[in-house]
Amino acid sequence: MKVRLQDVVDGILYANAETQFYYHTESESVVMLLDSIYGVGKDKKLNADIDAHPDQYLPLPNEYEVDETAMMADFVDQVDDSTIASALFRVLDEDGNRAARQFKQMIRSFEMESEWTEFRDACYEEIARMWCDENEIEVME
Repeated sequence: MKVRLQDVVDGILYANAETQFYYHTESESVVMLLDSIYGVGKDKKLNADIDAHPDQYLPLPNEYEVDETAMMADFVDQVDDSTIASALFRVLDEDGNRAARQFKQMIRSFEMESEWTEFRDACYEEIARMWCDENEIEVME
């Protein structure tokens, strides 16, 4: 089995409560299953195929399995400016979505968006590589 690394990264990055991504072992591709929450009907054919052949569909890690708040804390750990690092750590003490939203706002205000994005992308790539290793899937760059 093999897969493009970026397909796995994108599937992990864009997974949410309404969207789940799977690796289909037969086609060696990442597929997306939408929920019907946005008025778009769930892909009944894909859903039926997943139910009928669960061994052919490996779920990619989703938003509940990826701790982006921990990524944020790891990023702050490597920030050299102690004033900026302290401000970012204070924001991370907030609850859930509020902390993430405020963290991203502060990253913009400190003009650190490119550094954060590069760091976050590297974390998602590492998660994708580990998932591929765990599932014995060869990574294609």
